[in-house]
Amino acid sequence: MNKYTFRVSTDEEIKENPVHCGRWIYENASDEKYALFFGKVRSRFGVNDSISPDWEMMYSYPVTVGDDSGNKFFFDVYHGAGGSSIATPLDKLTPEYESAEKALIDYIESAEPSDYVWQGVYEDIPVNITYTVRDGKAFIESEFPENMEDFM
Repeated sequence: MNKYTFRVSTDEEIKENPVHCGRWIYENASDEKYALFFGKVRSRFGVNDSISPDWEMMYSYPVTVGDDSGNKFFFDVYHGAGGSSIATPLDKLTPEYESAEKALIDYIESAEPSDYVWQGVYEDIPVNITYTVRDGKAFIESEFPENMEDFM
């Protein structure tokens, strides 16, 4: 069984290994689950410049996973239109990549989430959203427009 290392990708690695092929990490997850996952990503990889107030583009973390054979696997862990997601280079959907991806998700999931407050908007409705993670618990606040029936 491979042992893996995990780190933020360098600018050169990002340029040489563009990622595509995103897919959801969770099916039908709640905002609480998304908020906790983001807290775990922050615990593992810190805070970066990609954090956005747009719910559909909340963050993006380029991550390099190395294995004990010297192989490197490139991912983007991000929050997109469908929630918490992960992407790989389009031409590298191999069993080795799948194993590294699973190890990366397990690594993130095993972290204690960092405390944070994120405020943003889901533009499709639009609804203002605040994610707060404190002491391992997620709190979600949503502020819907007064004319909500116009969006239904």
